[in-house]
Amino acid sequence: MGKAIEIPIPEKSQPYNFDFFLTHYVFAPWVVEGKELVRLFKLDSGKFVLARVGYKEKPKQTLIIALQSMKLLVEDEQKHLIKLLTWIFAVDEDVREFYEVICQKDPVLKTASEEIYGAHLRTDPYVFESVLGVIVAQNVFFKRIYEMQRLLCEKFGEKQKFDGKTYHTFPSPQRLAKASLEEIRACKVGYRDKYIKGVAEKIVKEKINLDDLRKLKDVNKIREKLIEFPGVGPYTADLTIGIGFRLPTFHLDLFSREALYQFYFDGKVVPDEKLRAFADERWGKWKHLVMLLLTTNTDEWAKKLNKNFRLKSGAKSN
Repeated sequence: MGKAIEIPIPEKSQPYNFDFFLTHYVFAPWVVEGKELVRLFKLDSGKFVLARVGYKEKPKQTLIIALQSMKLLVEDEQKHLIKLLTWIFAVDEDVREFYEVICQKDPVLKTASEEIYGAHLRTDPYVFESVLGVIVAQNVFFKRIYEMQRLLCEKFGEKQKFDGKTYHTFPSPQRLAKASLEEIRACKVGYRDKYIKGVAEKIVKEKINLDDLRKLKDVNKIREKLIEFPGVGPYTADLTIGIGFRLPTFHLDLFSREALYQFYFDGKVVPDEKLRAFADERWGKWKHLVMLLLTTNTDEWAKKLNKNFRLKSGAKSN
């Protein structure tokens, strides 16, 4: 086990709810072990690194990162992973105004935030992972999403053993591009097999590094680039931007539309254009955090507002 590195949580990023990371949206190859989130990474050098991410509340709120590798990591490799993990776990995300001001002024958001107060949006390490994760999530319940992503990692990810336990990386574009549709479909992804393979093939053939899109700050330009990929429409692109870039977007699907209809439009169905304009005007730079609250455990907290929300969230991982 490598030496634990402590990363203080700055005041602007507080409240900081690490328990939310442990209990919600834990998709493979991440696994929960006790009070830590654990994941296998493969570096450009070919080295495998097992990252363990934990947290302590006192004396100061602190993220704790431990890196374990069979081969010696050079200083730059360690710094790269620490920087990446710090970003993934939103250590520098400014949320204080959102929780202490925005949510308190909005009865819906105040109620939605009560049980997960201080929740941050954990970001995927790689944009490719976000694209595939959102494709897998199309038109399906969360239970299936967890299963499909786990099977994809077990089938196509590379594996390593640490302390007798096997861990997997997220599948690379190269591995998925070489796979047959039948092999991909065996991971219970259904019609999504051709999109998963199509995205991987485009990346390999055109030598695309999707992470380069993070250098752009124009959401519209990022969306345009993402929509060029098979199976990626406006919804998939917007959700990818949320979980892969941590930029303010508000994706519209069955669940998010229903939340807006019920909580802000008295149950009336309104056009998507009106919903987007409403989200832009009302929440602006906080849209991605609003989306997180409105679509997490909605059927549970809606009861406090005397509403029977008909869709089940399924966001809890355990």
